[in-house]
Amino acid sequence: MRCPRWQQLLLFVLLSMLMAAPVFAEEMTPEDSLQDVKIDREATPAERSAVAEEMKQAATAIEPESTSGIQSSGTFNLKEAVLKALADNPSIEAVRRGATSAEESRKAARGSFGPSLNTTYTALHTDRSSYNTHNTYLWSVKVSQPIFTGFKLLATYNSAALTAQSKDLALGQAELNLIFLVQQNFINLLTARENVESAKDSVERLASQLKVAQAFYDVGLKPRIDVLRAEAQLSEAEDTLISAQNKVVIQEARLNTLLNLPVNAHINYKGELAYFPFEQPLEVSLDTAAHYRPDILIARKATEISQEQVTVAASEFYPQVSASVEWTKTGDGLEVNGFDNSGNPTPLSETTVGAKASWDLFSWGTTYFATTSAKQTVLSNKASEANTWQEAAYQVKSRYLNIINAAKRIKVAEKTVAAAEEAYRMAVARYQAQVGTNTDVLDAQADLSSAEASLITARGDYMISVASLYNATGRKVPGLTTSDVINQTGSGLEADIAKDLKNDVAADSTDDTGAQN
Repeated sequence: MRCPRWQQLLLFVLLSMLMAAPVFAEEMTPEDSLQDVKIDREATPAERSAVAEEMKQAATAIEPESTSGIQSSGTFNLKEAVLKALADNPSIEAVRRGATSAEESRKAARGSFGPSLNTTYTALHTDRSSYNTHNTYLWSVKVSQPIFTGFKLLATYNSAALTAQSKDLALGQAELNLIFLVQQNFINLLTARENVESAKDSVERLASQLKVAQAFYDVGLKPRIDVLRAEAQLSEAEDTLISAQNKVVIQEARLNTLLNLPVNAHINYKGELAYFPFEQPLEVSLDTAAHYRPDILIARKATEISQEQVTVAASEFYPQVSASVEWTKTGDGLEVNGFDNSGNPTPLSETTVGAKASWDLFSWGTTYFATTSAKQTVLSNKASEANTWQEAAYQVKSRYLNIINAAKRIKVAEKTVAAAEEAYRMAVARYQAQVGTNTDVLDAQADLSSAEASLITARGDYMISVASLYNATGRKVPGLTTSDVINQTGSGLEADIAKDLKNDVAADSTDDTGAQN
């Protein structure tokens, strides 16, 4: 009788376990697992304390820096925020270190004009004896002075000096960009705050309209749809308010990072969107950019540096002349005190004064083509300089026009808000008098919210446009307003705006007259 299959499998498992047990026991014997590890002695309390201290120091080294000393509260207006960012933002510190490095390189290039001092100690062993010794020791001190290097040293120094100036300009460019970045985010914060206030007003108006519609519905004067539409509009307004409040928190966090403050710091950024006259004509803005904009000056410095590199490359056409003074002392001992010639010491030392001139007369066109290449680099940099100016002029013109456009939009938006407020007041009064519809009120409310948003956006765009124009002209104006405004060649932006508005009104009048005829 054959065993069932499950009994065969069970028997096979039991036999396998019995065969593997001795092997497993042999592998896990205490002799093999414990006797190989020997403890000579236990650590002393002092050693344990030292190890604990090292572990504590290692743990402290990898902990993030404490922010207890960093300002976590305070009040900043626009100017104060910009100055704080310029003082503490890490990106400015990085560029500042680069400028310092370039200045040290200039000093290093200046040192090449002076003499150099060199000392040498030499030990020699020869097969042939001299002064009854096979060992000779030499010690020399040498002073070298370059006399003529084909103007290479001068051109190298000039190039290093121009590079240092270029790095200083790069620092100014970084500061300009940071100023504009802080100003832009600060203005965006003010815009977000006003959007919050506008959204709150919308919620209040819609909540009031919902109460009125509900009351009319409760007494049977208005249909249920008026209540539903008011509830839907109120929900949309609440959603807009939530988004606006979130934008405020985001902008505050962004400003905190730009000012090198903790991202969760509670800082009171005070200010408001405001229109202020900008009295700098376009011609003056272009002239200011040409003289003060860092990227234009950097491009100009790059051209000058490449011209110095032409001189460096062409220096190989000239002979190289240098002078030197060398004092040498020899001997048969480590102390270099001369030679012991049959008990009569013979001191040997000499002083050499000389000049050296070398001239590479032919090098298969290496110097010629290197000089030609440097000259082409000069032409390339000049073309880049011209392109930089064209781009800068375009930026100045476009940002100037953006200011004019934003100023016009402010004037139009103010009129629109006034009209929308009056329309909303009339729509509410008509609805409460039961001669108007709920749709009229909701539409008037939506128009008023849209008009307020347009006015807020226009004011924010105006301030950002002013900041961007200052950035395009290379002027650092932390608070956006200055008392020493240049106004030499025109009547100013206000006059331009008034002129444009007058022309627009005249054009509209002409169109209306033509349509009537």
